[in-house]
Amino acid sequence: MRQLNILKAILDLVWFFSLVGVIGVLIFLPFYLFESESDIPIKIKGQVIATNDSLSKIIVFVNIVSDLLFLYSIYLLRKVVGLFQKREIFNDQVIHLFNRIGQLVIASSLISNVSLFIYKFVVKDHVGLSLDLGSYDSFLISISLGLFFIVISAVFKIATKMKEENELTI
Repeated sequence: MRQLNILKAILDLVWFFSLVGVIGVLIFLPFYLFESESDIPIKIKGQVIATNDSLSKIIVFVNIVSDLLFLYSIYLLRKVVGLFQKREIFNDQVIHLFNRIGQLVIASSLISNVSLFIYKFVVKDHVGLSLDLGSYDSFLISISLGLFFIVISAVFKIATKMKEENELTI
């Protein structure tokens, strides 16, 4: 399956460059959190966080945790693709991994968007709703993607039961 190999290569590439980014962020984070005079503006999902108060630092930290959760979901997706390459499609580990990926994508999206909503509400005194439907970074797309993985998990669970029943019949 050529498409599976291409998917694995893309996920490996994203994983590698994300790890390089995580190393940079983990080096930068202590300086940002504990330095009181740094005025480094940080942009998260188009929202510039330019202040250096404790709320801004918490928002940045929470969003980094959210990004790490999403990165972990990519790691789990790499594991699923690896299992598919080994022709282990209908097993409990694949079902569990799909479900976990969905939960992580939803949690990451909720954490990130709620924290930015709180930041806008408290710091900017501005509450607004933005639906970036054409963007892959959209809240609704992220939630839908997470729910899709959970549904795929349920479908694989049903297919696994049907396969077991079919094997018992023969």
